[in-house]
Amino acid sequence: MVKLMTLNELIGIARRGGITLERVTDEHQENLYVYTDPEGHILYIGSAASAKRGRDETRIAGEGYIDRLGVGFSALITENDGVRHSFRYDPASFDPQVILQEEEQWQGSSITPVLERLANGDAPTLREVEHVLVRIPVCTGRLIGNSQYASQWEGPSGRFENVIAVLAASYARAHGDLPGGTAVDAPEGAAEPVSSNA
Repeated sequence: MVKLMTLNELIGIARRGGITLERVTDEHQENLYVYTDPEGHILYIGSAASAKRGRDETRIAGEGYIDRLGVGFSALITENDGVRHSFRYDPASFDPQVILQEEEQWQGSSITPVLERLANGDAPTLREVEHVLVRIPVCTGRLIGNSQYASQWEGPSGRFENVIAVLAASYARAHGDLPGGTAVDAPEGAAEPVSSNA
């Protein structure tokens, strides 16, 4: 059975990375949004510089895709009965101490610059937060319909957004917001998994 992430799980994991998402109803306040299926499983995550983005996506989602040239977004939203959820991210709401005060701190060459940036109080931009939100399902093995930022092969080295997503997911596991691990039946002769902190 494939694993999907719910919107509530995403919000909780993002919070473990110091990111607070405020739900909004006014399309002019929205700068982030998430499409889910009716059960709340995430289909797509995006950012919006203006209310026009939402209107355009509603139009595109309603366009036919079976008997005409179209885009995959139309199929994704239509086939899964997509529901749009509007949010606002304010950099002033970012709390770096959420990560910096965790009891178990990650270490390594990819982690040090991120921790230094957090210690300096440099909040992620809107684009970086969008990237983090997309990376959270990816780095926890959940399916998502995004194409940008959703590579299954992207590693944590040097990417602030991916490191924040991995740390947030790790701390969500440590606090019981996500399962602590997944049992994997390795084929005979396969190498034993190695635990490491990047």
